Amino acid sequence: MKIALVGNNDGPLRLYNSMKHVGLTPVFVGLQKEPSAAVLSRYEEEVEIELNTNFQEEKLLKHLTALNERPDLIMNCFCNFKFVQLLDHYIVLNVHPSPLPLYRGRHPLHWALINGEQSFGISIHEMTQDFDAGAIYWQKMIRVPKACSVQLLRERLMKELESDFGSFLKRYIHEEIIPIPNPREKATYIKRRYPADSELTEWNDGAMIYRKIHALKSEDHPAFIHLNEQKIPIFDAEMSLGKAETVSKVTITKVNPDGILVTSKDGRILTLRIKHPEDYSLEKNQVIS
Repeated sequence: MKIALVGNNDGPLRLYNSMKHVGLTPVFVGLQKEPSAAVLSRYEEEVEIELNTNFQEEKLLKHLTALNERPDLIMNCFCNFKFVQLLDHYIVLNVHPSPLPLYRGRHPLHWALINGEQSFGISIHEMTQDFDAGAIYWQKMIRVPKACSVQLLRERLMKELESDFGSFLKRYIHEEIIPIPNPREKATYIKRRYPADSELTEWNDGAMIYRKIHALKSEDHPAFIHLNEQKIPIFDAEMSLGKAETVSKVTITKVNPDGILVTSKDGRILTLRIKHPEDYSLEKNQVIS
């Protein structure tokens, strides 16, 4: 069986190395967008066939059609365009970083951490015209570390994928995999996140504020508050074990050299870490929400 690997970032590289470990080589490796210089360097060092970059569906279809060895299967690991024409010509399996049928949609890792999931998973499923709806061929669950960031959870899940993908593919090739249903009636759906969604607004639930800060501390758009007509990034947080009385307004109760102390509306006592808090004219009793 001839395999094409497509996706973004280090996704196809992880699949490639897992295939190589079990003696398999894809006929095509492609990245929808050119990755960072560091990741691109890894592709150049580790991938022994030509790397194709910068495509949407129509261009990818032309690339695959022009190959001397037409692939029997496309493995997609994080291309973010909708496959339509490709599904008419190829079997496509897709990597989705959630325990399907739960968390269908974009940004499942962000939502899982914000929602406080204690375990989470990653799935390989058949790609269909409906997003994240095809039969499930492989799935792995892990425990979510405390105070986990999106980056850390992604890395833990991708290690599981890389460790097992080569052997999964061999079983798939020999038709030893029996897919399991991905029922719509058991599915949960999540919204795509935007930079503005990183604002801390969930002050009725201090534990959620804490989880959100930790989830986003690895991201390009970390958690933030608006105060003094300024956007103030929050790069870390601590939460006291005890609880204070509930409050109607969230105010700064103390200004520290590395951040501020606040009490959420449900009585959670939180230390919000801020780089250079002196730059923001923060004062005790200022209202946050």
